[in-house]
Amino acid sequence: MKTIKLEISNKIYDKVLWLLEQFNSEDLKIIDENKAIKNYLSKELETIDNGTAEFISLEELDKVMQERISKYENKNP
Repeated sequence: MKTIKLEISNKIYDKVLWLLEQFNSEDLKIIDENKAIKNYLSKELETIDNGTAEFISLEELDKVMQERISKYENKNP
């Protein structure tokens, strides 16, 4: 399948959505990016709330970032 991202005015949004919903779900899937982001953030917050989230110190973050920067800084595009 291919993905197309559209920017649609509020004026015609409902009409376009109705049209897209007429297609078979095997042929066309409507992806709600806002819903996906909210789901991801909710899961992350849940891991923090239930104590299963893993955190790193600022020093560890700095070390990881320096390693990544040095890995890619000399590569040509």
